[in-house]
Amino acid sequence: MTDHVHKLRRHEYKNGTKVYFCCLPDCNYKVDVGLAIGKRSLCNICGSEFLMNEYSIKLAKPHCSSCGKIRVKDDNGKVKFVNKGRLEVIAGELASSPVTSLRERLGAVVTMEKTDEDI
Repeated sequence: MTDHVHKLRRHEYKNGTKVYFCCLPDCNYKVDVGLAIGKRSLCNICGSEFLMNEYSIKLAKPHCSSCGKIRVKDDNGKVKFVNKGRLEVIAGELASSPVTSLRERLGAVVTMEKTDEDI
């Protein structure tokens, strides 16, 4: 048995068979792509340990869920690529911002009007 977590990369043979192999020195570990789900691996971007899932087995160089980039449209409709980790930070900032939905803002105005009438 090996005493390390493997850093996997996918290889496709000429007959169409796909396997993951460990690219760390002195390791000959290989596993079929379908059998890699649930195995521990090192992220090919940040180097952290993660569990292989249905998404990561589709990647030639699998990475953890917090790495990688996704497509996002900005306010002008322009498509740009944003790091997933950065997107979570932006979403957290928006969730904690005092500006909320129009419904909540209108509800606050209505309750303010009701208190003014009571005076």
